[in-house]
Amino acid sequence: MAFNGRFVLNIAHLAARSGGDIKQLIELSGNSITALNEENCIVENENYNAVIEQAAEATQDNCFGLHAGENLNLSAAGLIVQMAQSSSTVKEALELCCQYANLGCSVLPLQLVEREDSYKIILSPNQLWKNSSEIAYQHTTAGVIAFTIKEFHSLTRMQHHPLKVKLNWPERRDRKEYERVYGCSVDFNSDEIAIFLKKEQVEEKVITSNYNLLKMLVAHAEELSALLKEDRGYSAVVKNSIIQLIKPEFPTIEEVAAHLNVSSRTLQRRLSDDNQTYKELIDELRKDFAIGYLKRPDLSISDIAYLLNYADNSAFTRSFKRWTGKTPVEYRNA
Repeated sequence: MAFNGRFVLNIAHLAARSGGDIKQLIELSGNSITALNEENCIVENENYNAVIEQAAEATQDNCFGLHAGENLNLSAAGLIVQMAQSSSTVKEALELCCQYANLGCSVLPLQLVEREDSYKIILSPNQLWKNSSEIAYQHTTAGVIAFTIKEFHSLTRMQHHPLKVKLNWPERRDRKEYERVYGCSVDFNSDEIAIFLKKEQVEEKVITSNYNLLKMLVAHAEELSALLKEDRGYSAVVKNSIIQLIKPEFPTIEEVAAHLNVSSRTLQRRLSDDNQTYKELIDELRKDFAIGYLKRPDLSISDIAYLLNYADNSAFTRSFKRWTGKTPVEYRNA
């Protein structure tokens, strides 16, 4: 029973963005950053539980695990590309998702099970680990479910959400936040932990073209995210959160506020202190993404419009001309 080092390192970094002490969290893992980055690094249960408990306390986020799983969505997109390319149906890709999850977190195995009218992904926690830390167990389970649902959402071209989720712990005051992240109703106090999915949606064929585009979105997002790390202003923090949540739809201000564990009003106020608005940040990011994409001859104007979540080419062209004074074709030719 143990956890993958990179899995733990990602959690530590996410906690650090919301007030956690990265050095303390790394120390609690019982490994160095270098060691955690190694492919075969293993973090024992006791150390992992200490990291989760400290992360939840330091961030003062009762939904830390839920938000961690939500935030890991974009980094999972690269994995989604690989799964989509090697799978003919969403079902096959989800089976790979379950296998991958088991590699990162062996004490919470996932299994896709076919039912008469639906499929469900069952999570079966190791009881010894569950009993060792209820806090770590609930945060981890909530996060793994969020991460898995985002994978399903991506595999179905951002069209489908689960039918419902069942959790086996008492109902929380933040039910609405769980339902926002999961995109469906949540049953607490259940006798199982499971994600229920519509049968025809799971049996859909995978359309790989969009995933090749999604792979490019991930690569470009990572480049922009790395550049933003040099800027420590609050606007840069918000921009980075927006990038992490692109799917390829740009997130709403409510989604970003929840990710940063603040209210929408607080986020707006802090951006105002930087003489920025949320709409302006989205506009700036769309421009940055568009210019980067236009440097790639393998991307059509339609591809770029899709990646930037425009309804059609003409809407993208109008925005780009407002930013640069040129149409996308004119800019690319120049």
